[in-house]
Amino acid sequence: MKVKIVFFDCDGILLFGNPWAKIANAVGLPTQLDLKWYQDYYSNKLPFDQWNKNIEDYYKKGGLNRKMYEEILDFKNYTINKQGKELVEYIKSQGIEIAIISSGTGDYVSKVADYFGIKYWRANITMVFDKNDMFVKLQCVDEDPKAKVIEIKALCNMLNISPQDSLFIGDAYNDMDAFKFTKRGVLYKTKDARLEKLAFKKINNLLEIIDIIKDINGQK
Repeated sequence: MKVKIVFFDCDGILLFGNPWAKIANAVGLPTQLDLKWYQDYYSNKLPFDQWNKNIEDYYKKGGLNRKMYEEILDFKNYTINKQGKELVEYIKSQGIEIAIISSGTGDYVSKVADYFGIKYWRANITMVFDKNDMFVKLQCVDEDPKAKVIEIKALCNMLNISPQDSLFIGDAYNDMDAFKFTKRGVLYKTKDARLEKLAFKKINNLLEIIDIIKDINGQK
């Protein structure tokens, strides 16, 4: 099966900076506690709803407002992956579709998509603020790993492409279900036994994707 669409995770792939960590820092959520909740969820020790509630409570306690949030999302706080720009241009030149599938917020992912000129993007989280611009809640499509599969299915159906005619480039636990579903997960710059076991390919440079596409599509 040829590669007809390439799905990118967002943070850690196309750019670096982790907006969730920046928000946590801004509201005083300790890094170790934030990490513990993440690890507990992916170890099935903490339900997704409770994890979200824990985060929401800290955001409210820390006084997160729209102005703080928008300042955190400013591109000056992040580092663009230059390999990503070159790779996206190559994929476009081959007539292959591109989409970002992220566990991030729509506000953040849309900025990244605009920068890279990527038409299709999906984000699991919508940040909800009240009329006074104070944070209210995290609105989710579904649990992070499940949401990625939901969005992949929806985009593939819309574009009339089989999920097995894709590549999914990811680097974290929330990409595991996407790796399983597409059977074409490409693990980027990550050493983790669970992810490595599920990966179709492992890379340390995004431009390695070019040779993977050429090989699958029978190009020289």
